[in-house]
Amino acid sequence: MASILIVDDERSIRITLKAFLEDEGYRVETAEEAESAMAILKERPVDVVLTDIILPKVSGVQLLRRIRGALPDVPVIMMTGEPSLETASESLRHGAVDYLQKPVGKIDIVKTVRNVLRVKQLNDEKRRLEEENKQYLNHLEELVAKRTRALTSSEAALRRRAEELDVLNHLARGVGESITVDATIRTGMRHIVEAVSPDLAVVFLLDGDSLVTRGLYPEEVGKLWQPETDRRVGECLCGLCISEDKPAYSLDVHSDDRCTLDECEKAGFSSFVALNLKSGSETLGVLGLGSERPRDFAQDGPFLEALANELAVGLKKSLLYEQLEQRAKEIQESLTRIREGEAERLRLEAQLHQSQKMEAIGTLAGGIAHDFNNILSALLGYTQLALSVLEGNDRVQRYLNEVLTAGARAKDLVQQIMTFSRQGDQTVKPIHLKPIAGEVIKLLRASLPSTIEIRESMQSRSAIMGDATRIHQVLMNLCTNAAHAMRNKGGLLEVRIDDMVMSSEDKKPYTDLLPGSYVHLMVSDTGHGMSKHVLDRIFDPFFTTKEKEEGTGLGLSVVHGIVGRLGGVIKVRSVEGQGSTFDVFLPAVTHEEQTAIPTDGSPTRGKESVLFVDDEPMLVDIAKNMLQSLGYNVTIRTSPIEALELFRSHPGDFDVLITDLTMPKMTGDQLAREIRKLNSNIPIILCTGFSSMMSHEQIEEMGIQALLMKPVLSQKLVETIREVCSH
Repeated sequence: MASILIVDDERSIRITLKAFLEDEGYRVETAEEAESAMAILKERPVDVVLTDIILPKVSGVQLLRRIRGALPDVPVIMMTGEPSLETASESLRHGAVDYLQKPVGKIDIVKTVRNVLRVKQLNDEKRRLEEENKQYLNHLEELVAKRTRALTSSEAALRRRAEELDVLNHLARGVGESITVDATIRTGMRHIVEAVSPDLAVVFLLDGDSLVTRGLYPEEVGKLWQPETDRRVGECLCGLCISEDKPAYSLDVHSDDRCTLDECEKAGFSSFVALNLKSGSETLGVLGLGSERPRDFAQDGPFLEALANELAVGLKKSLLYEQLEQRAKEIQESLTRIREGEAERLRLEAQLHQSQKMEAIGTLAGGIAHDFNNILSALLGYTQLALSVLEGNDRVQRYLNEVLTAGARAKDLVQQIMTFSRQGDQTVKPIHLKPIAGEVIKLLRASLPSTIEIRESMQSRSAIMGDATRIHQVLMNLCTNAAHAMRNKGGLLEVRIDDMVMSSEDKKPYTDLLPGSYVHLMVSDTGHGMSKHVLDRIFDPFFTTKEKEEGTGLGLSVVHGIVGRLGGVIKVRSVEGQGSTFDVFLPAVTHEEQTAIPTDGSPTRGKESVLFVDDEPMLVDIAKNMLQSLGYNVTIRTSPIEALELFRSHPGDFDVLITDLTMPKMTGDQLAREIRKLNSNIPIILCTGFSSMMSHEQIEEMGIQALLMKPVLSQKLVETIREVCSH
């Protein structure tokens, strides 16, 4: 259907002429002046323009000149109500094809438009025939030139054909002798690269509607080029060669709209070809070849297709072999599952033995800690007393301060032993692991070499019931051990915290975890890994693979104790030469973290009357001297029986009771109960060097105001007295 544009400033004329032409089936648009007419012509094609000679602003003749300049092939018919030989001549001179006098009747305008369209059609056909004739002559010239070149280079072509046949024979023999798919691809790519010399060669195998990378050459270029996602059939050149069932060539991947992936551009490639790997009617994958410089791979199209066909034949054989291997593997896996059931039983038995061993070692460690704390209490107490009375001898004071420093280190070591045995004094409250982990990682970044990369992922939103100091100790121990494993060659230290809901099915690999919500902490490294012998002993106290000067062997034992005390589980996975991963699962809680209220640590004097009970004579002597020097009235007893009798005789003489927990004939908690019967309001402080059954919750139920872990320094003791007496 032809399109007509009518330009006239008279609305009635535009409507009438449009109606005449639309009755004949033409598509008609109208404009009342030259500017709107030119706008229509720029937006869409028009077959014929009818314009009045007299128009506002710009005349019809001027519009005719514009149309001839912009659209020389569009015929223009001029119309006027005042005809003259001069206007008709000027219109025809400027390119008008016909001239109509107003008023224009339907028969005249339809006849004129029809004639103009017929002439236009004849002119278009003439130009088309001329162009075809020109193209045909050019084709004949090219054909003659091509035949001439072919004749002159026939000997070189024959030699090249012989070389190609030799390459194909070697390729067919090589892939035929290969068995596995990977071996076939490596062999085939080696022959193809030698024959074609591309900068890149890649083999994709078809998996459903995806193309999976299976071979790359060269490796260093391949790593840059490796796509993040598999190509799909119909996507990019590699997928198009399958969907269109023909080779896909590109001279420049940067400007080719078909290239939808940018890996080639990132790796610096310019030209690319993708070839179908087909065995019969079955498509196995794609062979891709790339060049850093512009290269027309289509010139070697038949040879490249022949190479792809030979590679496909070898691939089909290898894929069948892999299918047979897979079936054999499935049978072997069935047998393996049977053996794994027995291995799981043995593993659980070994886990039980390990748990029993750790429990026994913990009991032993706790006993040692109790006696050692009493010794430390005496050592630190007498040192503090000596410092309080020694004046004027800076040298001796310095020596005694060193004794205090060493004693504090010994106290920390005992605390590690107690933590390992799960008897350390831990005040638990709802806390989040994320800020603690952030602090640990911040400390590590400042101390680790640049060869060790730290990667963190903190996704957990849940809290746990724990102690921030102990959790800090767990994280620091695990992270420093991981860093130590990578100190020579560097690597990746990964710390991840996330939430996990463990169902009955999920807990199968973790038989010692109950179903429920957990906060999962993972610390992983890419270091030297551990052997099975080391893994079996990794949580044993004082076992270490470090040099003597580098560690005590208590770190992981302490971690194990802390995690167990919090009701959690720690697991370790390791492969020699590949690294280790520690997984910690801690029960999650739903209430928010509470903020601890800081206490004033400044030393305080007092005047209260104190009854101090301990079966160690040295400790009561130290306490008496220490407290009396601060203004307290102190009565000491080394027997809880004697202390109880004294209190019965004088129940109103004492403001506070301080008693050891573990004493002969009567324990400290038993003494506290008896004292409570005599005076229910007296504050009681319980001291111990080790406790496997006493917690802050239990002592509160017994009416005891405070629990102190030995050795107790003077400042801590006085602070506690002030705290319990002020309530």
